Amino acid sequence: MTRQVNGTGSARMPRSVDVARLARVSQKTVSRVFNNEQYVSDEVRGRVLAAAEHLGYRLNNAAGVHYDEFGNLTRDLPVRAAPGSPLDLPEGASATCWVDGLTVLSDADVLATYEHPHFGRWPAITTRRHGRGRVTYVGTVPGRALARALALWLAPTPVSGWSGLPASVTAATGTSPGGRRVHVVHNWSWEPARVRPPLPLSDALAGAPVPAGRAGPHRLALP
Repeated sequence: MTRQVNGTGSARMPRSVDVARLARVSQKTVSRVFNNEQYVSDEVRGRVLAAAEHLGYRLNNAAGVHYDEFGNLTRDLPVRAAPGSPLDLPEGASATCWVDGLTVLSDADVLATYEHPHFGRWPAITTRRHGRGRVTYVGTVPGRALARALALWLAPTPVSGWSGLPASVTAATGTSPGGRRVHVVHNWSWEPARVRPPLPLSDALAGAPVPAGRAGPHRLALP
């Protein structure tokens, strides 16, 4: 999120009139561009979008919140669900590293707040419907429990991915420089564990197929 600063040094949310002034168009044209209406030339649309991005208007407007300041954390900070929030936060849900100071501007919903006498005045997580989806702003680096609860709310019925892993096993997925999907499965226990891959894999080191089966102690299984 970005902010404008006026002559007195205080922050304010950029407005559509600011976008119109910078793009040298009318506010009605700005509204037409934001609502993806027709009868706007590509050249004018480009100017409006560039001005909005420069001012930080569209992202702030879509999220319904405005970033004002931040604070670093020297220890994990407990996070609790806001009243009426759909988030089911477990014991130990926490924020780490930093806290964004967010001001709710419109109809954004607050999902979680910080348990702190100072940071508690700001929401930890907000969400707002926008277009055919929603914009969810996480104002911190979520701890493991908070990240898991947030992921379950965002995708309650995952269509793919690793599931049913033993407690000692973690799985991470990324993309190699060549564009291939890479899965790293790590068993952190000295005892063997059984893991069922969600799709056929091949061992990146040995080149052999990896069927649903067994991951040895502290062994990495790579596709």
